Amino acid sequence: MELKRHTARWIRRVVLIGTLAACAACSSQSDSTVSTSPVTTTTEVEWRTVPAPLDEENEEKVRVRFVAYGDVDPNDDIPSGVIPDVRIFTLNDGELLDWWDAIWDKDKGEMGQSGIPPGVQMQSTAEGIESVQTDFVTTESDGTTRTYVEPGVYTICVVSPIDELIAGCLHKESTGRRRDIIFYVYFSNGRAYIDDERDGGERYQRFLHRAQDSFIFSDEPATVTFVSTGETGEMGGPFVDFLASDASVAVIADADIDAWWKAVVDFEEANSHGNGFSLAVGGRRWDIRYGYATREMIRESQVNTGSTGIVETTFTPGDYLLCHINGQSILGCNYEDIAAARKYIFEVNYGVWTLSESEGQQLLEEAEDWTVRPYSFLNGHE
Repeated sequence: MELKRHTARWIRRVVLIGTLAACAACSSQSDSTVSTSPVTTTTEVEWRTVPAPLDEENEEKVRVRFVAYGDVDPNDDIPSGVIPDVRIFTLNDGELLDWWDAIWDKDKGEMGQSGIPPGVQMQSTAEGIESVQTDFVTTESDGTTRTYVEPGVYTICVVSPIDELIAGCLHKESTGRRRDIIFYVYFSNGRAYIDDERDGGERYQRFLHRAQDSFIFSDEPATVTFVSTGETGEMGGPFVDFLASDASVAVIADADIDAWWKAVVDFEEANSHGNGFSLAVGGRRWDIRYGYATREMIRESQVNTGSTGIVETTFTPGDYLLCHINGQSILGCNYEDIAAARKYIFEVNYGVWTLSESEGQQLLEEAEDWTVRPYSFLNGHE
């Protein structure tokens, strides 16, 4: 998580440098069966991929393991469990454009190098998916599979086992120096959310031990703190961190996520001036159009960081989509599992970033010495 937070800060600084430079230059399905047998991450199975990986050929590669579980079809009566027959694509930047070209209808907009936000599904076709030349793996009866990749940065996308939906993607995930990574593919109401062991391990452990988890049925609220931060600096000079006042976070309950994204998409279509729209707009930052009409169409609450840039509130336990809202734009979202009677700290900065307890406390301590600036400063305005 610390690596992810530092990487996110580096990405935002690269974006800021590019913005400063630009300003200087211009001077202005088949049915699936869901098993309910216990899931283990150590089970050896027959790994299916195209082509099949051979251990002796992968000594310098990173082993990537996947565990798929949850509720793949909200309309059946099969309880939550491990999920077989999930196709998983691990795509480097060189493969991503061709992959989207194959599975995505270009009349609906260009996907480019972008990923799709959490909770968004993209409808493809069997022909489009079958035409993809990229290697993929498929989960077995215990919901697990694995592959090997070169060290680097990847986008992971999941195809639903019951239809031709792109059920979810994880965009620009770095292997770093790790040689063995586990990703948990969690399905909720048919949508897939992908996290590595640092972010997805706790939810998975609660899934494994749900019968013994005394908190799973508790309604004791969790304490949630949002800290809105910003960075500024001259090219070649030091960056200065500050607290940003009046940042907004949209809080969407799990059951409302489909309706919320549909309202956003409808707003995008109504206000698109091109030949289509795209939920993912290129580069490493989102700028998804979002209007006040969206809020009138769906149930949603918002949390504002106020004049101090820091706000503490309480959440009822459950899964939530948390989105950083800036006026008419969605800058980034995170799907988070909020457990009962826990404390959470999120950093709000072109997204909503989950921090560990130690990272959150460190941020709060550092922020005591920071200046509070108007949120509009993030857009280049004092």
